[in-house]
Amino acid sequence: MYLQLKEIKWIPFCVIAAFVTRVGVTLHVFPSLMLFSYLALGLTILSFFFYLMLYLKEKRMTTFAMAYVLFFAFLFAMSVINDAEYLMAFYVAVEVLLLLLLFAYYQKNLKFIVQTFAFFFSLIIYINLAIMILFPAWMFQAKDIYDSFLLGGNYNQMGARLICGLVVSVLCIHYSKWWILNSIILFLVCVTTLLLVGSMNSTANIIVYGLFCLIPSLTLRKAAIVSLFVVFILFHVFVVFNGESIHHNELAVYIIEDVLGKDITFTNRTFLWEGSMRLFSESPIVGHGVGGADWYRANLSAMALGPHNFLLSILIHGGIVLFAMYCVICWMAFKKIIENFDFGASVILMGIAVIMFMMTMEVYSIFFISFFLTFAYYYKDIRESFPQKSGNKPSGFTK
Repeated sequence: MYLQLKEIKWIPFCVIAAFVTRVGVTLHVFPSLMLFSYLALGLTILSFFFYLMLYLKEKRMTTFAMAYVLFFAFLFAMSVINDAEYLMAFYVAVEVLLLLLLFAYYQKNLKFIVQTFAFFFSLIIYINLAIMILFPAWMFQAKDIYDSFLLGGNYNQMGARLICGLVVSVLCIHYSKWWILNSIILFLVCVTTLLLVGSMNSTANIIVYGLFCLIPSLTLRKAAIVSLFVVFILFHVFVVFNGESIHHNELAVYIIEDVLGKDITFTNRTFLWEGSMRLFSESPIVGHGVGGADWYRANLSAMALGPHNFLLSILIHGGIVLFAMYCVICWMAFKKIIENFDFGASVILMGIAVIMFMMTMEVYSIFFISFFLTFAYYYKDIRESFPQKSGNKPSGFTK
């Protein structure tokens, strides 16, 4: 019976359908869709306990999974102690751990899991654009017209959903050439969607990823990935963690305003970064737990919710302890995929670099970066699921 469950495809297909709806589609912003939002949440939680029961029968757990368990246990504990949003911490933990359970349970048959994720992420991206174009009055049915988009609610949240769909679709090219067509159409839909809503940060990063996919040389791909990671680190060290003090740096002002033609405040984000560093300094070791909208209004700013930077949000929620755990998780995933680096690995690594850069200006749910890190950790198993005739590269790619 146990082995037969792993061979039944309709179960993970239905689970991933509800799962992607839960993490990708923001149904709760529309009162008429609240029932479906609760349904997706309920199915996700039930799926989590179902696969947890099956997985525990195998009596094994990877260090990667254990690191995530410790991460969320600490985050949940800090949220309870500080009377913060512990339910939100629980829901996010369920989402990330369900993802890990799916990959662990179907480790020997990840072809179906990867393609199912690609299918449903592509589907919600296509449906979102169709609704925006065919039913533009849809947004006025939301509780707040500023949070009225199916993908993430706020338009700045769309990028996380779009890059997930695009990266997995490109990865699926290894399975079939038909995914090339889907990837091209999906890229055009992603850019069109972002241009319509005016999210310049996500638009630029999606275009960067699209251009990266055109690079035929593995060596050049590696250089592009390393370069983006270096820029990401330097930007945080010299800009984000400096907050408002960047205004007094003449070189930074010259580069950002005169060379790049950007606002030195990054649309008032430096003010939020400064305030976030202050919040972090108030509890630098263990943080404040997961903060809700009201908490951020009271303690950070009523102008915009949250720090608008993912790393700062980690530091606020769990201090240095949680940040160290996050770094360990990233190191585990990077170590695994670098050991198996090839064209497919470059697709995932660039996806990680791009979404990390997107999270420099926005705070997405930790599920989205965990989505890529899980693909990275299990890349060796994913690569083994590629058809042997295609090797480690899609046809048409040359070194």
